[in-house]
Amino acid sequence: MIAETADILNWALWPAVLAASVILYALYAGLETGVYTLNKIRLNLYAEQSRRSARLLHGMLAKPNNLLAVLLIGTNIPCYAATFAVSAIFVTAGYAHRAEWLTLIVATPILFVVGDSIPKGLFHRRAERLVYRLAWLLKASDVLFKLIGVSYLVRGLSWVIFHLAGAGGLRQQGLHEVPGGIVAEAHASGVLSQFQSVMAERVMQLADVTLVDVMIPMRDVVSARSNITLRQVTQLFADCNYSRVPLLDAGGRVVGVLDLYDVVAEAPTGPPANKMATPLCLPAETPVSDALYRMQRTGAAMAVVESAGGRHIGIATVKDLVEEIVGELKEW
Repeated sequence: MIAETADILNWALWPAVLAASVILYALYAGLETGVYTLNKIRLNLYAEQSRRSARLLHGMLAKPNNLLAVLLIGTNIPCYAATFAVSAIFVTAGYAHRAEWLTLIVATPILFVVGDSIPKGLFHRRAERLVYRLAWLLKASDVLFKLIGVSYLVRGLSWVIFHLAGAGGLRQQGLHEVPGGIVAEAHASGVLSQFQSVMAERVMQLADVTLVDVMIPMRDVVSARSNITLRQVTQLFADCNYSRVPLLDAGGRVVGVLDLYDVVAEAPTGPPANKMATPLCLPAETPVSDALYRMQRTGAAMAVVESAGGRHIGIATVKDLVEEIVGELKEW
């Protein structure tokens, strides 16, 4: 009688444990995919709007190591529990001597298909709907795993392995890749158009682009001598189709920038050089972003690029610098 009661309890218990474990494993496996495919830009907006689920997820993502520990624990414990439950079912059924092989045959497809492949595919396609609804599960799991200490154990072991493997430089590398990843994600989700994503990537690369990379060499610059006459100026602007030209001294250095509109706006009262503007001279190694800032502050439309020795080696216009962000501009 006692044995029969025990068998009944076992037949009721282990299938229930198996079902619960597979369900939990599927949820955590799906969340693992859903969290990392979630639109982070939209998440930030929802969090700023004080949506509870978004704030929970935002807080979890702010501590990636902790989130990773929660997901690892959440997927592994149900996986082991499901495997043990399948084994216990076969033992209860009288196949103890073959329980190991039978468990392998039965548990593998259940966990791989029902608990892993299907939920990951589902969460990947419907991350925006499912992840927010299950944010409470991640938060509750975080609290529970910390209370029993298993979260700290996993994070501690991960820290030890991470540093023993000498992977200290990976974190710094990852930080540099974050902006690019956000842009790629925004483009993939439709938040940014192709043009906007390309422009954003160009902006992030501006720090590595200097004036010497974008300047027009002096040998290719349309220029004039500082003693140019009004008649020569009129002919020069008619031939080159530019509105500004640099004026050079006898040594080939830029002494000013002459604007056509300044010349023709008033009746001539002297040589055109009297109306030239003082040139803005910048070192060749100046980043494009810094050059744009300097030109904007000074109101200069053209900058003279200087070598380390003080020699004028080229010019860069606002158009040249802006093209590093938006691409080539045929009309300006």
